[in-house]
Amino acid sequence: MTYILSFNEVGKDRIADVGGKGANLGELVGVGLPVPPGFCITAEAYRDFLIEAGLQEPIREVLADMQPDDLEDVKSRSEAIQGLINQSAIPAEIESGISEAYRKLCEELEQAELPVAVRSSATAEDLPGASFAGQQETYLNIRGVPSLLEHSRLCWASLWSHPAITYRHEQGFEHEKVFLCIVVQAMIEAEVAGILFTANPVNGDRDELLLNASWGLGESVVSGLVTPDTITVRRSEGRILDYAVGSKEMAIHYAADGGTLEVGTSEDQRKTPALTDPQVLELAALGGKIEEHYGSPQDIEWALRKGKWYVLQSRPITTLREPSDLYIRSMFVEIFPDPLSPVFLSLIAPLFKSMLDFTFQYWGFSLPKDRPAVGVYYNQPYWNQNYIEAAFSSLSPEVREPLVSAIANPFGQHGAETKRELSLPYIRLVLNTLRFMIRFPKQMPGLIVKYRDQVAEVAEMSLEEASDQEIIEAVRGLVLEDASPLLDYDFLMIAVIGRTYEMLGTFLEPNFGERTEELRAKLISGVTGNVMKRSTPKRRPRKAICEGFLAVQAWY
Repeated sequence: MTYILSFNEVGKDRIADVGGKGANLGELVGVGLPVPPGFCITAEAYRDFLIEAGLQEPIREVLADMQPDDLEDVKSRSEAIQGLINQSAIPAEIESGISEAYRKLCEELEQAELPVAVRSSATAEDLPGASFAGQQETYLNIRGVPSLLEHSRLCWASLWSHPAITYRHEQGFEHEKVFLCIVVQAMIEAEVAGILFTANPVNGDRDELLLNASWGLGESVVSGLVTPDTITVRRSEGRILDYAVGSKEMAIHYAADGGTLEVGTSEDQRKTPALTDPQVLELAALGGKIEEHYGSPQDIEWALRKGKWYVLQSRPITTLREPSDLYIRSMFVEIFPDPLSPVFLSLIAPLFKSMLDFTFQYWGFSLPKDRPAVGVYYNQPYWNQNYIEAAFSSLSPEVREPLVSAIANPFGQHGAETKRELSLPYIRLVLNTLRFMIRFPKQMPGLIVKYRDQVAEVAEMSLEEASDQEIIEAVRGLVLEDASPLLDYDFLMIAVIGRTYEMLGTFLEPNFGERTEELRAKLISGVTGNVMKRSTPKRRPRKAICEGFLAVQAWY
């Protein structure tokens, strides 16, 4: 019979014996992470306690005619079962095992009557991975063997709280096949504590870590008793995106006679960030290691004392929604202000993706996977800004952000000038852009002549005689195949024009100051009196089907 297992004796393979909390702590200890030491009271101890105390049959009798939908009935039966458990003696062998494990823990940390946290962790006989989170009790700052034994029994009794009974009924779990394990862990008298989500549970972004931090023990944050500091960190960039200082109205500390007490915080504490920026990044890195070990986003309880981090527990984030991308209209609203027909949309979405991908590959960047470049909503095309950001992920944030802005919205105003760096991806981008500037002016006239010939060939089709399918295929071929050698260079041309425009402003600024924008606009506005005339294509039947063809023809 195994009633006690230390953290270094357990892992995910012992979840049926020690529950999810205990198994996770053992996993963290096994990979060398800073976990306060402790031990687990196994499910076998709970089972044998029920058997030795003769409680199995009385519990069945209490549950026999329970009305699960009658809350008052469930509550009364819950109280009856908990009363039976709390009045029963713990078998001598189990009591001895708990006492000896606690004594060794006190010796290890060189502290008499070491304060410990006593946490419940339920597990199902046939479904050891089933979740019962938040339904059983946790007790903090428990000191001495008598108090530990008393609170262990209270944990066992908490398996029969009315919320736990109702949950098992709703989920179809048999009451007799669910057991209670207990995690006993040395407490850290934290100066700061809280929660770390290694993926943002608000927006589903796996590249954002979300931290909550407050003064004192982490129970104030876990229980929602305070408004903690909320910090968002961009994992891939190793930088803080946002630090919102919460009011941190109170803190939970040890009580002298055991348990905890709530203490109001000072005005200065409420205004002061609980963590420094370097501490935030240290904690984010620790969270990354834990996520890497488990292979999935984690919800981590942590504590900080005297400059040392402690991991109190870690569990998977079970409510994480799929990450959402940012879709923007920007350039599309200039070109296509009105909703488009389904036929034209079927052409424009793959065309613009092809153009975007050609640009990234020409510059030497890898194409993002498992992410659309263009989205269509309410018959309007949208850029996926996250697709563009992912393509530039090998560049530093200072260089990447202005580039993303320029690509996503080439006709808009951009707050920051393009930065420079000496990284290989950036050098490759510059060299390939220079190559384009030298070669393309020589290639463009021939590409335009060839494309106009292809447009003329399609224009000769008899729309009255050709079938719908023939017309659609002709337009698809014109847009997706014939136009590609010319249209693929559009973003490169826009990039060069944008960079030239930026350089013109840099050249004018020292000499003309506030007049720079005005002069730059005049210099690129063309010759005074110049008149451009565009012929209107002759109206033909099946305008909706040929809308794409006419629009593309008008571009060149």
